[in-house]
Amino acid sequence: MLRMLALTRLLLSAPPREPEVGSGPEPAPTPVAWEFAFRYLHPRLIEVRLAPDARPEAYWYLVYTAVNTSSTTQQFYPSFELVTEDLRVISTDTGISPLVFEAIRERHKLTHPYLVHPTKALGELRVGEDYARESVAIWRARDVQTNRFTIYIGGLSGEARILPNPAYDPDRPETRTVLGPDGREREVIVNPKYFTIRKTLELRYTLPAPAGGVRVVEPRFEGARWIMR
Repeated sequence: MLRMLALTRLLLSAPPREPEVGSGPEPAPTPVAWEFAFRYLHPRLIEVRLAPDARPEAYWYLVYTAVNTSSTTQQFYPSFELVTEDLRVISTDTGISPLVFEAIRERHKLTHPYLVHPTKALGELRVGEDYARESVAIWRARDVQTNRFTIYIGGLSGEARILPNPAYDPDRPETRTVLGPDGREREVIVNPKYFTIRKTLELRYTLPAPAGGVRVVEPRFEGARWIMR
């Protein structure tokens, strides 16, 4: 099966899909803030046996390389959300066994020899290709039950906008007191006057129907674009 290494700027030249209902603000046509160069492999499926007597578990993953092309060191804290066709939002799970990452690293050791665990990819990212960061985003396959899904990748650009919240109600309090996981009270915003949207990379995929009961290990790529989200 052909494996495709994609550069963001090349993918963004793909033919546009049909206009969407309710499309929101778009990013600036040329970068107006720092931005990471982002290279990636399209999502693939891997099965990992987490215990000798356990059945293999399936995971989707996306291998990526981030390069700081700005003029100064930047903080690298990417976010990866997989949104299914039925609008279920699945974030990468920090509770996934390290054995899954080790299996992925072994599979890609020839093409990505510097692959690091997602938690070790975070932090300062210095300028230039010599300091490129290679890592992976991982999702449990059982959470993806639809034939289409979209991956949203944030934290790749400093472009952001503050917009008024159309649902803001001046007669309601802006914050509410709740108990945190540590049992302490904290204030959370429940009725904000404004919200922030950030430049985000959107990758769209379709899972073809299984042929002869064979599970698809690489989805069909439908396109990529920058959006404000």
